Amino acid sequence: MDSQNNLVEVLGVLWRWRKKIIGITLVVAIGSVVLSLFLDNYYQATTIFFAASPDTNKPEQVFGQTNKATRFYGDDFDNDRLLTVASSGELIQFLLDSFQVADHYKMKTDSPKRKFKLEKKFRSNFDVTKTKFDAISLSFEDKDPAFAATVANEARNQVANLTLSFLHIGHQKRIETYQGSILAKTKEIKIIGDSLQSLRKKYSIFDLKSQGELLSTIAAEAESNLAGTSAKLKKLKSNGGFPDSVVVLQAEIMGYKKQLETVLGEKNGGSFSLKLLREGMGAIQALDDRYESLSDQLDIEKEKLRQTKTVLNSNAPTIILAEKADIPKIKSKPKRSILVLAATLGAFIFSLIGALLFENLGKLDFKRIKGE
Repeated sequence: MDSQNNLVEVLGVLWRWRKKIIGITLVVAIGSVVLSLFLDNYYQATTIFFAASPDTNKPEQVFGQTNKATRFYGDDFDNDRLLTVASSGELIQFLLDSFQVADHYKMKTDSPKRKFKLEKKFRSNFDVTKTKFDAISLSFEDKDPAFAATVANEARNQVANLTLSFLHIGHQKRIETYQGSILAKTKEIKIIGDSLQSLRKKYSIFDLKSQGELLSTIAAEAESNLAGTSAKLKKLKSNGGFPDSVVVLQAEIMGYKKQLETVLGEKNGGSFSLKLLREGMGAIQALDDRYESLSDQLDIEKEKLRQTKTVLNSNAPTIILAEKADIPKIKSKPKRSILVLAATLGAFIFSLIGALLFENLGKLDFKRIKGE
């Protein structure tokens, strides 16, 4: 019963205040209509693009040095990188400077606070999001539709340029690494080459394989000839052969012995002998192997350096354009009808609340509230 009385009382209050409530609501409605007409129209230009895969900027992928299939569209990580670049202060500052946005907005930037306000206003009109299709949507709003489209397209291009510059930094570091490694290996190869030249001169070894084969062949032939001639001499002596023949065979035996001594290096060291070959072949073989290994590595790194420089200069795309920003024909804001309805509804609700407050304000016992 009390609730019904309270409801009747509330309705009674509103009925008594009906004219004022209607009047306030109408005034606000008319005022919001008039004010909304003075609001500037803003036009939103939007460009949509996808992240390109970094595979197109990797030398091993570009030159087919991996079994991994090349991806052309980026993944979530690549999209996040684009979103980060698109929201960066570097991009915003580039756009502010390139398009003289301060003059366009008719704002002064002679203090850090004003510069902050300029960037804040610009960012309020600038929006970058990822769509449900994993594309990047970049939008810009402005009173001038042509200006909005120009800024949106240039922002997209600069996102691509900044992303590419980050990849180039990685390539440049790889180039510097290759160049440093190539320089170090070149110096080491020269040192090894000088050491090899000195050892070869010391041991009279210039080709281990061919000289080893040659010396072995000569030694084998000399031993064979010595054995054969010695056998002939022995037989000739046993048969009481001619003295002249014996002398000839003895001379031949002496020649074969000297030849064998020279080849074996058993006498006076020799200048081209198996002894020197055995003494020097270990060190020379080790240096030869190191020299050949370094030369192979050097060739590989030079090729990688060439490939990296090629990719660096190729400027492969970092984004794949889906839709450029055209000059918008329809305004994006303000939504005048929504503004008028919201203001009218708000005025009506606050009028109701105000009527109830004023009506009950006189009924309050302030002495009781104060505790008097």
